[in-house]
Amino acid sequence: MGNTVTVAEKKHFLRWFLSNYQLQSREAEMLIRYMMTRESVLRRVHFVDSFRQLPRVIVVSTTCVQAAPFRYYRRNKPVSTDVEQAFLDLYQHPDEDVYVNLYFKDRATSAAYSAVLEEIAPAELEPAVKELISMQAEWIIEQAVRNHQREHLMRAVDEALDRGDREAFLEASRRLIEFDASTSAAMPG
Repeated sequence: MGNTVTVAEKKHFLRWFLSNYQLQSREAEMLIRYMMTRESVLRRVHFVDSFRQLPRVIVVSTTCVQAAPFRYYRRNKPVSTDVEQAFLDLYQHPDEDVYVNLYFKDRATSAAYSAVLEEIAPAELEPAVKELISMQAEWIIEQAVRNHQREHLMRAVDEALDRGDREAFLEASRRLIEFDASTSAAMPG
């Protein structure tokens, strides 16, 4: 997470939220109250604006907005509107993070909501995406090192030519040709 929100701050926000807004779903309100009273659960709750690619998401709407009352997203499972299913999942998997997205009037300008919003850090990317990024970074570094080494060899050839030193030119050219041959042999083709 980019910014960490304490359990006390989350509890304070939820208390404020429930006292100022009415949820479309009574069951969703009970779920929010459950989360609020369980410190171990609240520690794993993260309020987010965007929830794409997140493994477990609860979306709750108030009566003052036109949005679905309740949605529960669990990776590789169909979207559910069943609050009880979300509750059971929270209860059965207390060690997993859950991301909460709230829809209510004036949410874009709400200082209380902004204070508890958390940014999603790259560490939470899919393992395959992290591996791909790592491979790309390694390839870029290898390319930069090869380019630097080749420039160094090219400079030695140029300097030998500038000095008119035939022996140094032949030696530098041979090293450059060998480097290019070894580089092209190492490259996937």
